[in-house]
Amino acid sequence: MTKKILLISLLVGSTLTFIGCEESNKRETEISKEIEKGKPSQENAQLAQKFFDEGNYKQALAHDLKQLEEDLKYYKEQSAEISLDYNNIGLNYDELEEYDKALEYYKKAMKIDNVVLDLNSSERATTYYNIASTYDALDKNSDALKYYFKALEIDKAISGENHVDVLSSYLDIAKVYKKTEKYSSALTYFQKALKVQENLYGEKDSDTAVIKRNIEEMKKKIK
Repeated sequence: MTKKILLISLLVGSTLTFIGCEESNKRETEISKEIEKGKPSQENAQLAQKFFDEGNYKQALAHDLKQLEEDLKYYKEQSAEISLDYNNIGLNYDELEEYDKALEYYKKAMKIDNVVLDLNSSERATTYYNIASTYDALDKNSDALKYYFKALEIDKAISGENHVDVLSSYLDIAKVYKKTEKYSSALTYFQKALKVQENLYGEKDSDTAVIKRNIEEMKKKIK
């Protein structure tokens, strides 16, 4: 299971940027209307980032919760900004191994994403990936696979085959199949991962060697 992506401080000026998203101009107009009465401080988000980077997840969580409270004064709950807050809160609960709470907040983010984001957006893929990783940690393997595949589909649509996010999803899918002893499926996804890994980092990279060892292990298991 690879580490998740932190989504703090993605605000640019007073709007969130969605590159290539047809809804972005509409959303920016909505945000402009929402913040006419002011602009939320990013102080708590910055402190949360600092504490998260230091591994102090309780303090990071406290500041992310304060940032959510602040943002709700300016943005509708069904907005991308609040989805980011929910994701960040979920990340802290994940690191604290409070997985049920993490899933609660990731799923709140997902509900918002389904309303306000383009179908193929990196933010939506990140939410799916975070949910998948949490299910993975709980050994809820079918649920983990479901959301890894959702994230993979979006990442491939956005970035094509040869991208680090696609590589991460291939590896995570392979590892879930491996731990559930579905070795043929695991082999398939380790092989897909190897192809992307070599295209991105070359044949001599240490991680390339690790994937190759997994491929050989799966071949032996299948025999």
